[in-house]
Amino acid sequence: MVLGRHETALIIIDMQVKLFAKIHGREAILKNVATLIHLANIYHFPILVTEQYPKGLGKTLPPLIELLGEAYRPIEKTTFSCLGNEAFTARLNTLGEKGVRDLIICGIETHICVYQTIRDLRKNNRWRTHPAADATGSRVEANWKWGLDLIRDMGAPVKPTETILYEILQESGTPEFKAMLPHIK
Repeated sequence: MVLGRHETALIIIDMQVKLFAKIHGREAILKNVATLIHLANIYHFPILVTEQYPKGLGKTLPPLIELLGEAYRPIEKTTFSCLGNEAFTARLNTLGEKGVRDLIICGIETHICVYQTIRDLRKNNRWRTHPAADATGSRVEANWKWGLDLIRDMGAPVKPTETILYEILQESGTPEFKAMLPHIK
């Protein structure tokens, strides 16, 4: 399942200050999520950002808020699956009406919110999910791995961030490729 440039959105799940501080391998995850934001910005992909109970877990990480710019319009939630939140579902359905089908998914925690969101998205043939394995994480490494196994077992093509980037870029020498180079070196 190849990502389409004109049918893609980025979903960033719960990359929040207090929770992120406890995530295994967090620096690499932050770098990869930032790289996906750069990609989305270059191609003008819609971006949906969620925050799980921000009063307790804090807002999205400041470096990501800066990269997101005007796209930072967080959807506050208390459900683990993003689809349990009416505001998220409404914004996602609006994107679907505009032709979005492919969803690049990143964030935390892999075995809880990321897994449950992908599970619920895959119940509907409308969405094609593309989890970025190295742009997701959990507090415990084993939970991250088990979460990815659960996602893979559902049939979602679990991919590293670079695979997603190069699927979208398709070729070198383009202005988009040149704009992404500083973020993939």
